[in-house]
Amino acid sequence: MDYHVSRRANLIRDCKSDGVDGLLVTHPVNVRYLTGFTGSSGVLLLSARHAVLVSDARYEEQIKEECQGLDVHIRPHTKTLNEATAEVLNKSGLKGVGVEADHMSIATLAALQDKAGKASYSPLSGRVEHLRAAKDPSELEQIKAAVGVAERAFKMFVALMRETDTEKELADAMEQYIRRAGGLKSAFAPIVAAGERGALPHAAPTNKVVGESSKLLIDWGADVGYKSDLTRTLKSPFPVPPLRKSKEERTGYPFDAVYEAVRQAHEAAVKELRHGAKAKDVDTAARKALTKHSPKGIDLNDHFTHGLGHGIGLETHEGPQLRQNSDAVLEAGNVVTIEPGVYLPGWGGVRIEDDYYITKDGCLRLSTLPHDPGAIG
Repeated sequence: MDYHVSRRANLIRDCKSDGVDGLLVTHPVNVRYLTGFTGSSGVLLLSARHAVLVSDARYEEQIKEECQGLDVHIRPHTKTLNEATAEVLNKSGLKGVGVEADHMSIATLAALQDKAGKASYSPLSGRVEHLRAAKDPSELEQIKAAVGVAERAFKMFVALMRETDTEKELADAMEQYIRRAGGLKSAFAPIVAAGERGALPHAAPTNKVVGESSKLLIDWGADVGYKSDLTRTLKSPFPVPPLRKSKEERTGYPFDAVYEAVRQAHEAAVKELRHGAKAKDVDTAARKALTKHSPKGIDLNDHFTHGLGHGIGLETHEGPQLRQNSDAVLEAGNVVTIEPGVYLPGWGGVRIEDDYYITKDGCLRLSTLPHDPGAIG
């Protein structure tokens, strides 16, 4: 089955109610989703009668490999992409054209209106992204592959980690392990946060030595075209006592109790994952579990400072969003992260994240690494 042809047909069907004859797709990720083209310079003009990819000579042979059967307009180096797109628009005869309001700049729209002014342009939002939210079988297999790469990289990471390593050295190493495990690159810059620095949900790696801390938070993912996104929080995995205890990492909260509360929140959310579930209800289930299982004297939900999760696919963050103010309703085919986290200043953080495929009756966990802070897979 040619999924790209099917996606383009579905998009045109969905755009009929917008009163446009065609759609101009300019966001590179959306162009890739609809055509298979992985280059950095391409625009797709799509209608019931047209499917034309506009690019340049650098990608001519690549397009032949990636986009067989697709009409292509290769611009000469003497013309800009906007000028070439205007030429294709003028030849198409389309009167009403939708443009991606979330991605097209005002300058680009003005250039098209100037050079292809016979058409009227209507800003449309999220049309391709809505289709991308439900993954087809080919996409699911690629996400599974990205998860597998990330898990192999994690096992290398733990096996080769030394107590004298810094956060930055380990983050850099994780990027290498992802490539060695078969990935194209990291899905995002890995997060390696030791001790109290785990209280920063998106901590940038520093020269802090990990052997000085009692716990370590690692957030990483692999990119194989499609992406994965995982987080684990470990007790100090070193077989010998830390070199010296960090003066910044305060005690006061029992690690096992905090970890167990986050694990319970994760499991409570997973129980709600299914076709038709409201995303905000899944988020709420996790927060209620955090409160219920909090150690005496603290409500850990007060320290859960971000949404529960997000869709993942060609981009690390895409729809649907799982958060308290989300209007999204989950549907079969969504692939989402579940990542409850607790962040206690001066103590550190705990986050457990996995990727899940939504089905009619529930969900399928795509990742296999254990939820045990002392286990390494």
